[in-house]
Amino acid sequence: MRTTQTSDGPISVVDRISAVLEAFNGSAPMTLAQVTARTKLPRSSVHRLLEQLASAGWLARSPEQTYELGVKAYEMGQAALNQNRLLRAARPVMHAFAQRTGYTIQLGVVDGGDTVYLAKVNGRLSGPTPTAVGQRVPAHLTALGKVIIAYAEVAPRQSPRGLHKLDDGTLVKQTALSITSPAQFDAELAQIRDRGAAFDRGEAFPGVACVGVSIGPHDHIYGNLAGLSVCAPVGAVDLRKLMGPARIVAGEIWERCVAADLTDH
Repeated sequence: MRTTQTSDGPISVVDRISAVLEAFNGSAPMTLAQVTARTKLPRSSVHRLLEQLASAGWLARSPEQTYELGVKAYEMGQAALNQNRLLRAARPVMHAFAQRTGYTIQLGVVDGGDTVYLAKVNGRLSGPTPTAVGQRVPAHLTALGKVIIAYAEVAPRQSPRGLHKLDDGTLVKQTALSITSPAQFDAELAQIRDRGAAFDRGEAFPGVACVGVSIGPHDHIYGNLAGLSVCAPVGAVDLRKLMGPARIVAGEIWERCVAADLTDH
């Protein structure tokens, strides 16, 4: 595969395309200069890739010479969501839970130190929650991310570590309640393994509390690759009372996934 040499070493064509497309994640339309600044790639390379991706439909170019994700990116994203077995199993269970309890429920995975939300169903009792499908949030701040990391530590067939840290070694923060000490975070992971669930009491977003549980047995080859979080306003409910209902939902989703796998084989 062709590569381009930079001051940090060679970067493959795939890496450059990925960097350009990922720059648009959560962004408004951007100019060539803005994409160049985000990707830290050579301006000439960024310009060439932007034009090629726009011609292929992955990006859309405006008359003002700004770029944004195009129709092909949308189509591929929808295709990925529609063919995902976990999402197919989870959606009806999550909708039933939100309607029955009134609490918002989210499904996600950990990738590159981030919690990535794959599905979300809002509940009337949870109030506004500032997360969205496709959004990334530092995993050590979220209940969903913490529970996946906690069990991956003892069964590291997949390692979602690589947490977001500052130059001084502390963990990045988003609120005054965010855990920034690596030692404190390790102690929290031990508590999560003891109770079988993770808590976030306003660490990711002010006023929003969550309980997180993983999907599937932690010692199963496909277990603990995804998780659920149930949200409520901070102080509105004892999060320990939500652990049982969250585990029941996770178990039902797991059973549906297993049943679908047996049917396919």
